[in-house]
Amino acid sequence: MNKLSALRALSLGVLAFCSAGSGLSFAAETGSESSASGATTTYFPPSNAPSAPQTTSALPEPDKSASPATTPTEPAPSTAAVTPPDTAPATETATPPSTATATPSAETPASSPSPTESATAPASAGSAQPEAQPSTPPAAAAAAPETLVSPVVEAARRKLAEKSLVGKDNLAPDVAAAADYYYTHKEPLWINDGSYNEKARSVISDLKKADDWGLESSDFVIPNLASNADADAQGAAEAQLTLSALKYARFARGGRLDPIALSNILDMKPPVKDPKVVMRELAEASHPGPFLRGLNPHHEGFEKLRQELLKARGATVEEEPTDPAEQVKLPRGKLLRLGVRDDQVALLRQRLKVPSESPDSNDLYDDALVDAVKDYQRANGLNPDGLVGNGVRNALNGGGKSKRIDPSRNVDRLIANMERWRWLPENLGSFYVMNNIPEFVSEIWKGKERVLSQKMIVGQPAWPTPVLAANMQYVIFHPSWGMPDGIKAKELAPRLRQASSSGFDFFDQLFGGGGGNSGGARVIEAYKLQVYYNGRPVDPNSVNWNTADISRYSFTQPPGPDNPLGLVKFRFPNRHDVYMHDTPERGLFGQTNRALSHGCMRVGEPRRTAEVILQEDKGYSPEKVGELWNSGADVTLSKPVPVYLVYFTARVNEEGRLETFGDIYGNDNRVMSALRGHPERYTAPEAIDPTEADQPGAISDAGSNAMTDDAPPVTRKGRNNKKTASKKNPMTPATTLQDALSSIFLN
Repeated sequence: MNKLSALRALSLGVLAFCSAGSGLSFAAETGSESSASGATTTYFPPSNAPSAPQTTSALPEPDKSASPATTPTEPAPSTAAVTPPDTAPATETATPPSTATATPSAETPASSPSPTESATAPASAGSAQPEAQPSTPPAAAAAAPETLVSPVVEAARRKLAEKSLVGKDNLAPDVAAAADYYYTHKEPLWINDGSYNEKARSVISDLKKADDWGLESSDFVIPNLASNADADAQGAAEAQLTLSALKYARFARGGRLDPIALSNILDMKPPVKDPKVVMRELAEASHPGPFLRGLNPHHEGFEKLRQELLKARGATVEEEPTDPAEQVKLPRGKLLRLGVRDDQVALLRQRLKVPSESPDSNDLYDDALVDAVKDYQRANGLNPDGLVGNGVRNALNGGGKSKRIDPSRNVDRLIANMERWRWLPENLGSFYVMNNIPEFVSEIWKGKERVLSQKMIVGQPAWPTPVLAANMQYVIFHPSWGMPDGIKAKELAPRLRQASSSGFDFFDQLFGGGGGNSGGARVIEAYKLQVYYNGRPVDPNSVNWNTADISRYSFTQPPGPDNPLGLVKFRFPNRHDVYMHDTPERGLFGQTNRALSHGCMRVGEPRRTAEVILQEDKGYSPEKVGELWNSGADVTLSKPVPVYLVYFTARVNEEGRLETFGDIYGNDNRVMSALRGHPERYTAPEAIDPTEADQPGAISDAGSNAMTDDAPPVTRKGRNNKKTASKKNPMTPATTLQDALSSIFLN
């Protein structure tokens, strides 16, 4: 029994000793930490901590719930750290890690020991050295270093700040857009490591091909960048290439010239893109060259002309096929005039391609042949009198020879027409009207389908139809016509005074009645004009037109078959007060040259025009439009229809053939002169001053008379000349009638 007790006591003693050794080992592992200086920091227990027992006698059964760190143990060797208590003293500044190797936290690096640790840590040359830690404070280390502005960008900024940079070649908005970009960016856009980058090469490639798009490549400066260029030279090249790209963007959208500054009848505002937007999109584009090229018009008409331009600049001279009609020759003979029968009339029909109405009239010089002769005379600079003498025969016989085609002769014409395409908006609309003035044709388009094409009468060269874009808002059936102040003062008043003059009673003789004031009244009655004074009807016979202030009177022609506007008017408000309308003079559409009006456009198929527009806008059937046609009504469109009055003297037809038309107003030469840097301002006469109109939308077009369609309008200069001539020669009824009819009512 004693032996058994002794063995049990020995086992417990050994177990206690082993436990004490384990505690000392754990304390040694967790109680020391190496400092940055290599010294070992020892954590001492507080003074009230229990001392370890100094005996190896039997120990009581340990509490299984107690932590090993708090288990009393035997005294440790002097080099071993004592296990700290669960609660560290307040004087300690660091908590010992659970491993022998200290891991510094992000907030408190191990390289910054506390003063207590430094003061109490003995030197230990044999301690392992930890990795060196950064000495930068954590907040500073987290902040990204500020990016410096590239010297190239700084040089570009200085270049763009030069006042001399703004001028004819570089407009102020372009320079401002470039400057804004470089003052908000620190790296160059086009230059990397002293040379042009891929984006720059893309832009330069398209600048060099500007001629293929109807522009001039010489207008865009491409700076030379030497391989050893310094920062200033690189910055200057960076700025210049940016300005050249912005200039191309402006020119591609029609910004080479301001149409309205060139002429009052070129009333268009090209859709030039904001240079700041262009600058941003240039910087964002991975391939800025194609981006610039894409700013040119996408209209099919523009692209077809561009292809013709490429052919014209690269094609060889070809033989033009001979027209068989030009092989017909007219021998010398007697004067041919209306109503004459002659064998040469049959030859004349073959030459001008005018078939006769019947075999019996093949040798009769009829109205259709007279019109064809007049058209030929106008087109060839001859007096359009409709007479065929030997001079006209010589001109007609001059054809029939094979001609050599030089494609380059059309280059300027093509460029001028491409430029006018740039004035139109990018999107013409899903449904629109396009009236081509030189072609005398009005078209209605729905998408890419041409719904209606019809003949059109436009303004005479002295009273041209303006180029503009507006929105059609009204279709007016059975319109009345109110004479605008401009026509009253410039046209009607002088005629009324002349007719009312006691020294000249031609109008009384023509229309009947006595002298006195009735002459002026007869003029008014002849055209079924109604006269109003302060809104009240006035008997024109009661007015002395020699002394009356005509501006205080209103003149209106009611609806009817004699109304010069016909049965319908299509109104698209604009500052020129021009519009489209019907006309009672239907025979004028048979003429080849239909520049006959004073600005407004008469359409050949007015009822069909109304049907197409009102079917699209209101869903009206042709029968419904027929009711309006017969009864009269004012229809306000639910959705405005874009109307484009354009001036294209060249276009490619559906067969791919280039068609050209007469430059009736001389606009091609004006545009080309301006594009070459020599703009000449041209102010065309306006039928009325819109600011003087009696009512909104007062019209400037008032019918025509077949007797005077071939006579040029009486301009202010012409009237002065005619007045001077009247002092030398007495007026005759024929000249007075022609003058009065051509002047009072504008075509």
